[in-house]
Amino acid sequence: MIQIVIPNYNGKEHIRECLDSLRNQTEKNFSITVIDNASQDGSDTIIEKEYPEVNLIRLPNNQGFAKAINYGIIEALKKPEIKYIILLNNDVKCDSEFVAEMIRGFITDDTGSVAAKMLNYYDNTLIDAAGDYINWKGAPTARGHGLKDSEEFNKQTFIFSACAGAAAYRREAFEKAGLFDEDFYAYFEDVDFGFRLQLINYKCNYNPKAICYHKREATFSKMKGLITKLCEKNLIALRLKNYPFILLLRLQLIFSISRLIRYYRLIRKESFRTFLYALEGYFLGLCEIPKTIKKRKIIQKKRKITISELCKLLKTYR
Repeated sequence: MIQIVIPNYNGKEHIRECLDSLRNQTEKNFSITVIDNASQDGSDTIIEKEYPEVNLIRLPNNQGFAKAINYGIIEALKKPEIKYIILLNNDVKCDSEFVAEMIRGFITDDTGSVAAKMLNYYDNTLIDAAGDYINWKGAPTARGHGLKDSEEFNKQTFIFSACAGAAAYRREAFEKAGLFDEDFYAYFEDVDFGFRLQLINYKCNYNPKAICYHKREATFSKMKGLITKLCEKNLIALRLKNYPFILLLRLQLIFSISRLIRYYRLIRKESFRTFLYALEGYFLGLCEIPKTIKKRKIIQKKRKITISELCKLLKTYR
């Protein structure tokens, strides 16, 4: 059986289309849990009244994306019959074969996650994300974002990690790697988790037949400063937790230069205010280093692949 987990925060404009698309799936062997992050727009009431098949869990306040999906994952793991967990944003519309194709994406025993072909909701000819990877500067990047959908994105391939806006995971992936890092709040938590899966030898498969349509940043679009701050903070934790020490040391110069270039561009092309948000996020990340190191010890103790194998993965999927 499959459990679909959807975090919702003020998703009144999107939630009906998302849930209606799930009602139209060819695969029916799934249940839906929506974790509502204390919505103020009545979207939780819409779910409760119009979608009685949905298990609605209301949180007392907005606890962020990572914590919300963890609530749903924990609920799913309580049920031994649940073999797969699909995470879905509330601003995603799914093709009728989406759920079936996500499960078909587990093509090997060591496939721990499956990434969907996420198309731009407003222009279906554009890729929103075909999974995620870490670029040469050490920053998480949406694969194919903004590019024309082409033959390249119609090929099944193993990639670095799945975008949690539309991703499927084996239950064992969570049982062995843990949950999403709630200190991330939102942004990069999916790449962080995908990195941890790679470290314990779980692959991520991109299935181009699992198609959905995404309104990117529909929930966070009015909070650009918060996004910038979270990305800068979480980037420090992602690197410190997952890179083996020797590799982290070797890449530190590239990481540092790339940040300086990014801050320069923020001042020149965005605004000084955006730069201050980035700087605040950077210092918040530094303040969390003691906590991050404790997590790092657990992650690195579980690591099964060698440093050379990890380098090869990063280069291949980059």
